[in-house]
Amino acid sequence: MDIDQARIFVQVVRSQSFTGAARQLRLPKSTVSARVRALELRLGTQLLKRTTRKIAMTTEGKAYFEAVAHAVDSLIDAETALAGEAGALSGVIRFTAPLEFSLQSLSTALKSFCAKHPNIRLEILLSNELLDMVGDNIDLAIRSGEPKGRGMVIRKIATFSFGLYASPAYLNANGQPASRQALAQHAVLAFGTRNRDGILDAIADLGSKSPLIVSDSFQQLKELAMADMGIALLPDPFGEQALMEGKLTRLDIDLRLGRAPLYLVYPSRRDMSPRVRAFAECLTEALATE
Repeated sequence: MDIDQARIFVQVVRSQSFTGAARQLRLPKSTVSARVRALELRLGTQLLKRTTRKIAMTTEGKAYFEAVAHAVDSLIDAETALAGEAGALSGVIRFTAPLEFSLQSLSTALKSFCAKHPNIRLEILLSNELLDMVGDNIDLAIRSGEPKGRGMVIRKIATFSFGLYASPAYLNANGQPASRQALAQHAVLAFGTRNRDGILDAIADLGSKSPLIVSDSFQQLKELAMADMGIALLPDPFGEQALMEGKLTRLDIDLRLGRAPLYLVYPSRRDMSPRVRAFAECLTEALATE
């Protein structure tokens, strides 16, 4: 049995592409394709059906995957665990988080983690789009709202509340709304993305007046509110500093939004390597501290 061929085949199946597997394994795509082809020739059967867009396992490929995947995982875990015991975790971690994820928390976690594990390379994707964790080879994700996806491992790590914020100058010029319904008479700065959650666009449909501005960046909405442009719905941790500095005022209006959860998401617990597990713990500690 050629362990390297089996390992590459398993990664191709899990990545659902030769390109994704090559990126994950840090090998040329041509090498990955050649090793899988060599495996098929050695076994005398076709394991994968290839198209320009995706791959699919044949019946024989599915049977082979189910037979060898666990064994390959066990070998990788054994070698990685020994390296981890020696303090030498290595490899690549692809991590994604919303654009609005606290840069302070992330910087704190990265500084601590990289100092402890200098042989690990991090690829960070900040995006409000829900990236495909398998297709985009994501090892770990921070997500707000209830994550969706079959087979995902979801861990709740924090919660935060929302509030309505406006500058003192805007409120002096336009008055302070006393109720949620009164917001329809004001310039509303609303958050929205193609994958937005209901909690984030809760003030987008008040009365007959549409929001003045819709943005997928809380940072931009915060800046616009401080520039006297209107009333913005912001996560309270996001508006806290501006509130303390007197640049924004938090309106005393009950939106009945409750608290929004923040989740740590992994594609699969079985596929979670020691380096990813270590990074997840580092992120959790940084969030808890903040």
